[in-house]
Amino acid sequence: MKIGIFWYYQNQTIGIAHDFNQSDQDSLGLTDSAYTHVKYWETLRELIPELKNFEYEEIPRGRIIYNAKTSKFYAYMDAKLLKTNIAKKVADFVELDFDCIIWKKDPHYKT
Repeated sequence: MKIGIFWYYQNQTIGIAHDFNQSDQDSLGLTDSAYTHVKYWETLRELIPELKNFEYEEIPRGRIIYNAKTSKFYAYMDAKLLKTNIAKKVADFVELDFDCIIWKKDPHYKT
């Protein structure tokens, strides 16, 4: 079980997924990744050279958080990614079963 940030690029999920401590939740009971898309993009550009031609917001993206009050994971992402085959790849990326995640589009992640 992991949380993190991701992009969907060339039919694969890229980004960072990491373990979390449930005690790190905020006042609403949410545990979010400390990684941000804008900062982590520079790391990915070093790892995947063809990303140097793109800005971080040009590739469909999203994040997975944990809600301790509901004991559920939530994926907030570009509406373009709300397809079962893509969502299953995102679930694999964070080592969760597809059905354990509540899938939501978020206009913040619109490309």
